[in-house]
Amino acid sequence: MPTEMPATPNREDLGATWKYLEAGVSKIMLNLQDGVDMITYMGVYTAVHNFCTSQKAVNAPHGGTIGGAHRGAHLLGEDLYNNLIGYLSKHLKTINEASQTHTDEALLTFYIREWDRYTTAAKYINHLFKYLNRHWVKREMDEGKKHIYDVYTLHLVRWKEDLFTSVHENVMASVLRMVERQRNGETIEQAQIKSIVDSFVSLGLDETDSTKSTLDVYRFNFEKPFLEATTKYYQNESKQFVAENSVVEYMKKAELRLDEEKDRVGLYLHPDIMNPLMRTCQQVLIAEHSALLRDEFQVLLDNDRQEDLARMYKLLSRIPDGLEPLRTKFEAHVRKSGLSAVAKVTAAGDAMEPKVYVDALLEVHAQYQTLVNQAFMGESEFVRSLDNACREFVNRNDVCKQGSSKSPELLAKYTDSLLKKSTKSAEEADLENMLTQIVRAQDNREGKR
Repeated sequence: MPTEMPATPNREDLGATWKYLEAGVSKIMLNLQDGVDMITYMGVYTAVHNFCTSQKAVNAPHGGTIGGAHRGAHLLGEDLYNNLIGYLSKHLKTINEASQTHTDEALLTFYIREWDRYTTAAKYINHLFKYLNRHWVKREMDEGKKHIYDVYTLHLVRWKEDLFTSVHENVMASVLRMVERQRNGETIEQAQIKSIVDSFVSLGLDETDSTKSTLDVYRFNFEKPFLEATTKYYQNESKQFVAENSVVEYMKKAELRLDEEKDRVGLYLHPDIMNPLMRTCQQVLIAEHSALLRDEFQVLLDNDRQEDLARMYKLLSRIPDGLEPLRTKFEAHVRKSGLSAVAKVTAAGDAMEPKVYVDALLEVHAQYQTLVNQAFMGESEFVRSLDNACREFVNRNDVCKQGSSKSPELLAKYTDSLLKKSTKSAEEADLENMLTQIVRAQDNREGKR
């Protein structure tokens, strides 16, 4: 029902003036979609000015908010401010009661609709009460008075105090159920959650400076329960998944979930949640299963599963000290492979060809250098582990047991034979590459650092 405007009041009749203003505010708050004609708009604007500048109160009820005569504009501005608070609180109580009849998506739809209508109306009302803002509100704020706000901000404060404190838990519970449904593969109205996020952010007011905003309301009432629900969801899912699937399949699942959560921030969450959300997911999906992943590392090495090794590296690199146990295992594995490769060619004894020996060393080094570059992103600590392992199997293999000079002697002979070869039988680039690898192998000899 459209709100009927009363007749324009006598400027000195403050009781009638407030009734006129209340009708105008109510028309904007409840029926803004029907439009506000210019006569009403200008009438309300003028009535605000008249109320604040009137020097006496005619027919004002004694003992009420308006009561008392011949008061200055300062006190009348305070009356108008408090009357507006009373109207907003009463209006929001009605919304609060209506919200109790809704749940889940219906509650979110109701909350967003009322929030949009309320904040849009607040902008109009703030303009109509410009005189109050410019004079009484400004003076109060300049004097350091607490809990005094411009009229638009006052609307937000009242929403927070009179409605938000009562409904935010139910609203957030509905949001979390929607997100869980999306994580389970259902399609949801993402725009609804984004609107809720924006609303929570808008309610963050700096108590020490009303002109500034904070993310405190959002962080406590949205981010905190969202992260708690995320932890619970992925703890349950990951526990069940690892019980029914291989470690490799779990790593693929974890990668997918991490990407989904990162995308979720861009779709409808606040950017502020990105780092804590990623830390939460990494803790639940990776850190809490890190022992399981590391136990699988040796199996992947033994079977040269480079793609899966790369997947494990990327996951464990996300958590503190996640890779150190892998580096230790990798070094031991390379050392064992190198010693085994040399053992296979020592059957030739003293007559062993230098090329056979050197090829065995270089093949192992080349194999794991490729693995480090491709699966472990050429990371310096894995390079160090590779070098340490190579130093071990170059200096402590079966050939070395035949004499301390045997290994360097074979390396030197093979190098010499390469240098004597004609470039006709070996391309210069291939020769240079081979020499480089031999020099590296020689550098790995004991005492060469």
